[in-house]
Amino acid sequence: MKVALKITVETGSWAERYINKRSISIDVPEGSTVLDAINAAGILLDEAGIAVVDGRAVPREYPLSDGDVVKILPVIIGG
Repeated sequence: MKVALKITVETGSWAERYINKRSISIDVPEGSTVLDAINAAGILLDEAGIAVVDGRAVPREYPLSDGDVVKILPVIIGG
């Protein structure tokens, strides 16, 4: 049986249309990555830019631990 990890996903106001608030707690299976947390939170991958865990930018393949806070920064497009 896989153990569930309790993860907090934080975003700015840019993602409120997906998760209706700036921070949510989700349960993901043991062995989950930042990418899994983004998907579980319902955030579109095209809009999720940098992921930060423990104050460090991490790749989407970064393995999560119970209690991690994943802050998702948006893709910025200028012109």
